[in-house]
Amino acid sequence: MATSGTKRLIAIGMSGAVALSLLCVAAWMIFNGGTDVDEPDGIQIIVPEASAEADTTGSPKANTSAPAPSPAAPPEQITVYVTGEVIRPGVYTVDQGERLDAVLRLAGGPTEDADLNRINLAAYASDATHYDIPGAGEPAAPTGSSVDASAPKAPESAPSEACPVPVNINTANAQCLETLPGIGGVRADSIVTHREQEGPFASPEAITDVPGIGEGIFRGIAEMITVAPR
Repeated sequence: MATSGTKRLIAIGMSGAVALSLLCVAAWMIFNGGTDVDEPDGIQIIVPEASAEADTTGSPKANTSAPAPSPAAPPEQITVYVTGEVIRPGVYTVDQGERLDAVLRLAGGPTEDADLNRINLAAYASDATHYDIPGAGEPAAPTGSSVDASAPKAPESAPSEACPVPVNINTANAQCLETLPGIGGVRADSIVTHREQEGPFASPEAITDVPGIGEGIFRGIAEMITVAPR
């Protein structure tokens, strides 16, 4: 009897141990069975990053770059003729829209005899225009005369006969005298009046005795005049 009871107790204990083991295995599987997910070998999941060209809303950023500007066209140029009381009388080319002051500086600036109070240096230079810079003490010209260098000079009438070169300032008429750079109608008349009242010029330099003709004009015409008969 004692042996049979002992066997029963052992069997019950073993059954309890097995059941306890099964419960432990089941609990372990419940808590650990779904946590680890193995990824297939050789496969890596990469989450795409936001594009640098996307804005804060996630939409692609529009291309806002402006087209390259086309090269600016060069400014148009004009040509003017400057004479009178300037250091270097001559023809000059400047950009359209330049003021008369810039043209005067290209011609070397005014001579010490120039009367700048009679010039509008802020006037715009005009193409194919003759600007005659007046001298101090030069007789006032009629309205519309070229002595006002801020206004275009009217075309000069061509002499009726060919003028000798060099020009004899003792015998040349006013039309021939006007062919000299810086000698407009007013100065030509002054030369004629001076030689009629004071007598012939003794030398080419003596032309500076005429009111309105200074050293600047003389330097520009020195090689083009004479007092010797032909």
